[in-house]
Amino acid sequence: VDFCSEVSAAVRLSDGALLLVDVVEGVRTQTIAVLRQAWDERVVPCLVLNKIDRLICELQMDTSEAYQHLLRIIEQVNAVSAQLQTEQVMKEDLEGGEGADADADDAGRHAL
Repeated sequence: VDFCSEVSAAVRLSDGALLLVDVVEGVRTQTIAVLRQAWDERVVPCLVLNKIDRLICELQMDTSEAYQHLLRIIEQVNAVSAQLQTEQVMKEDLEGGEGADADADDAGRHAL
């Protein structure tokens, strides 16, 4: 089910967003799209890991495996966030650099 239009409208009216990720399914295309919409609207997302019990009950993971699995999901979300930030910094640098010389003071402006 595609909720893009509903998400887009809700994000514009919100101060924050809950980014719900099913831990069995992980980060999906829709998750990335929602995170991008939140980023574009400058809404701060809060990551919620859902259905953690399924890792142990259905997938028969022990606690260590479940922990490692959760870490990988958090790393995936962080990677998407880092990509969005990098895209924004590059876009701002390209827009700001057109027709003007980049000086040394401006070089560290977007240090991560």
